[in-house]
Amino acid sequence: MSCPDCFRGAVHNHSEPTGKIETVHGIQAYVAGGSDPARSKSAIIYLPDAFSLKLVNNKILADKYAASTGCRVYIPDVVYQGGMPTVVLEKMDHLMDSRLSVFNFLPKVFTALTLIPYIVPFMYNGHPKNPYPTILKFARDVRAELPEGAKLGVCGFCWGAWPATKLCTETTVQGGQERLIDAQFNGHPSYISGEPQMVVDAVKTFKVPYASAVAEKDFQFNADVAAKVEAELREAIGGSKGDGEDGYHYDFRVYKGATHGFCVKAREVDMQNYHDAAKQAADWFNKFLN
Repeated sequence: MSCPDCFRGAVHNHSEPTGKIETVHGIQAYVAGGSDPARSKSAIIYLPDAFSLKLVNNKILADKYAASTGCRVYIPDVVYQGGMPTVVLEKMDHLMDSRLSVFNFLPKVFTALTLIPYIVPFMYNGHPKNPYPTILKFARDVRAELPEGAKLGVCGFCWGAWPATKLCTETTVQGGQERLIDAQFNGHPSYISGEPQMVVDAVKTFKVPYASAVAEKDFQFNADVAAKVEAELREAIGGSKGDGEDGYHYDFRVYKGATHGFCVKAREVDMQNYHDAAKQAADWFNKFLN
């Protein structure tokens, strides 16, 4: 499910995108890095938040991952209707930034009404399970074209964490035995907080290294939920602490004071957590992909 913070946050201007839009296996995608195969032959599929390629932040973060890992990073355009328009960020902030009072009642009602054409269709049609077959095919196609010895990672944020998690249970080809994904990272995940078995399956099926950047104050996957999911996971895999014991690697890292969206749409006050989470992801991918 989505929460108000899924549609709030800052538009970043600390960098300009350096990648480009290409058609990759029949899908429009933002492509960053990967120009130096001597550094890395691997690739990362970046599954974005609800704003997808309409929000420059996603492109900036993909560039950051490409620069810090040497991997080629793909953001496929797979979110419902190409992603939520960024005007929603401003409208949602106006709606949520203060308590309702007699002075702001009418402006807030008006703002809420203008949000309905954006939010309601997305809530009904925007679940990542709908484009998942397309995402799976894209991931398999990307994997198939990688050179020998290369690996495939996936990262997902908010909306994108659900398909990123599910891809960890897939094989390179239908009916095959080889795992599709070699490392997974997600930030402030949506949709999976009520499905802890998804995380268990993601780690247990093929022992895919699984990391998550958790916002302490998230409406959904917060510190308490992460602790419960980690406990269920540990029990399911025989008590492994995720440090390589029995071949399992996982890391649920809680970011103090962070709110949902901080990995992608952090405001100025939360930029340290933003950079720390980006480093967590880069370290994870460098460890397991390079």
